[in-house]
Amino acid sequence: MSQDTPDEPLDALSPDLSRSRNLTLHKLNVFCTIARFNSVTRAAEHLNIAQPAVTAHLRSLEDSLDARLVRKVGRNIELTEAGQRTYQWATEVMQRSSEMLLDLADIRKGISGKTKIATSMVAGTYKLSEIVIEFKKHHPSMNISVSTATPFLATEAVLSGDCDFGVTLIDPSRDTSRLEMELLWREPLFLVAATDSKLVGDVAYMHEIATLPLVTPPKGQMARELIEEALRAVGVVRTNSVLAFGHPEPILNAIRADIGAGFVYQSALPPDPEKEGLRLVRTPEMNISLPLFLVYDKQATFSVMQTKLLDIIRQRFAALAPGAIRMAAQPVSEY
Repeated sequence: MSQDTPDEPLDALSPDLSRSRNLTLHKLNVFCTIARFNSVTRAAEHLNIAQPAVTAHLRSLEDSLDARLVRKVGRNIELTEAGQRTYQWATEVMQRSSEMLLDLADIRKGISGKTKIATSMVAGTYKLSEIVIEFKKHHPSMNISVSTATPFLATEAVLSGDCDFGVTLIDPSRDTSRLEMELLWREPLFLVAATDSKLVGDVAYMHEIATLPLVTPPKGQMARELIEEALRAVGVVRTNSVLAFGHPEPILNAIRADIGAGFVYQSALPPDPEKEGLRLVRTPEMNISLPLFLVYDKQATFSVMQTKLLDIIRQRFAALAPGAIRMAAQPVSEY
């Protein structure tokens, strides 16, 4: 080592480094599993290893860190303050280690890049899928996987490291303190009816929407909650849902069949609704939009190709015109 290289910090930490030689990824994984289940027994069952071995790994980790990590609470255990801090650190270590091993595997296979994206249903079905397909055409050696889930599970996949980033709605019940959240777009929802429907005219006011039969998402979905919240804000206490589907396509099919009208995501509408048997109904007393976010771990680092894909996603959503029904494919010169 040259004289210019400072070695004081390493010397100062040397006793701690020496004591932590027994730290291994396996022991950290065992500890994280214990913390998730709040039980040594359930952790052993999940890991398919003997309970005494799990206990031994825990004790060895506590000895290495010179800290008590868990305490007994009834039949279960809970993390001590030191255990909570260690769990946070260990989770990040396991996540980064998994990312590194996957990257090394890709290098061995000659893959120029790999990324996993978590997305909520509508974003993943429509606009994001168009972006990813076009990107893949220009970068065929990049391995891209898109997983569609509820906003809660999409966010969880990013937090756990199963996915590199997400394009999703945000479930307000989820702790997002570890995430960077970039607002990509506020996607409008339009009231839509069958072209020749007598259920509603070209303009709908609140007293009409209050009794209008609607085809809606099921209760519990964020889109349904947002629609009902927007209606309550203008005095419509109860949504007259006559049929519910969990995906926009069957909702559109039911609207075409004149089962009812419905609030539909802009990105789910065809380029020319009238040619598809659909009619947009103006609602001058209310506007509904859903905020769509790009989310990723605050500690995340991205490869060159992942960064390029992220930039394309940002550009595509930034180019969406608020009043447009659906954007045509954009030029791809930026690829």
